Amino acid sequence: MIPEPHGGKLVDRWISGPEAERRAAELSDLPQVAAFVDQLYDAEKLGLGSYSPLDGFMDSTTLESVLRAGRLPDGTVWPIPILFPITGERFAKTSASLQAGDDLAIVDGAGRLLAILHLQEKFRFDKKALAQSVYGTTDPGHPNVAELLAGADEALAGKVDLLRRLELAGRPPELSPKEARVTFQQKGWNRVAAYQCRNPPHTAHEYIQRLTLEREDVDGLFIHPVVGRLKKGDYRPEVILQAYEALVKHYYPPDRVLMSPLTISMRYAGPKAALFLAIVRKNYGCGLYIVGRDQAGVGRFYDPYAAHRIFDEYDIGVTPLRYDESFFCRRCGWMASAKTCVHPTTDRMDTSQTRIRQVLAEGGELPLELLRPEVAAILRQPDVILTE
Repeated sequence: MIPEPHGGKLVDRWISGPEAERRAAELSDLPQVAAFVDQLYDAEKLGLGSYSPLDGFMDSTTLESVLRAGRLPDGTVWPIPILFPITGERFAKTSASLQAGDDLAIVDGAGRLLAILHLQEKFRFDKKALAQSVYGTTDPGHPNVAELLAGADEALAGKVDLLRRLELAGRPPELSPKEARVTFQQKGWNRVAAYQCRNPPHTAHEYIQRLTLEREDVDGLFIHPVVGRLKKGDYRPEVILQAYEALVKHYYPPDRVLMSPLTISMRYAGPKAALFLAIVRKNYGCGLYIVGRDQAGVGRFYDPYAAHRIFDEYDIGVTPLRYDESFFCRRCGWMASAKTCVHPTTDRMDTSQTRIRQVLAEGGELPLELLRPEVAAILRQPDVILTE
């Protein structure tokens, strides 16, 4: 069956329609802060219930519990802090006079009101302790750690009221958790497997997706690409979405596969990020979660299969579908893994994104065993990689 939301209840703090317009007008004189893009994404997801049972940005007690035990104060598993750091000189000036009980208007870069933060607490936190607990390192060579150490050490905590959805041009509609659950029910899906991704699909990805669809305990596959703020060297979000739209359209039965973007900033926290991303998909109605090799990893900071093991440490009410690294074996003539193939590595085609980008950039052709032609055509477009 479709699982209950994490913590037992789907948070819904999205105020829409005339009521949102009325609230916005009443709150026009509130102090405003043009939030950083990560905070905008998180504010929206808090309001929509994607981060249930959280209904706002974490306070100091909750943060300490998450860093110490990987759980909220009530014992609910939660591995990643959701904070509202005071970033930038203007933000610092705005927040300097705020006290518990005050309200703050969260606006985007164009000054449009997105949400209201009901301030509960203003507190300082130890950036190095946070980095070590969440990312397992304080090495600034890790992109998230570098940003964390260069950023603020003070944050605001409080519940969030969402007054409008983010407007992201050129992207397909993004389902909320409530909308995803309704869609699954309409399709007759009770047992939904979620697929996390932040790269365009090659055939190794497609292979484990198809293995999942063959399972008797899976009614449908929910492909849910993270397309918020990624890191330099990643594919642009719109490229990832176009590539997956092509794969789903041309190669998957429409009654078995659904794709929708997830606009959050990527946390490259290896196993803890994998657990967090599975919790988010549970809130969208997915009771099974695909865990591949080195999920949410970066560089060489994590054991490639640590993301598999963390689901043995924490029970979040989701069934992990663990897959080893897969590849195309020339001798087998098919996709395989070390569990199914006896041949040496010299018989395996390199499916790494680095290799694929290099071949495409040089104008080379990739065999169908590695990349679908519809996907390759999209990746050959100019300016597909984030350069900053």
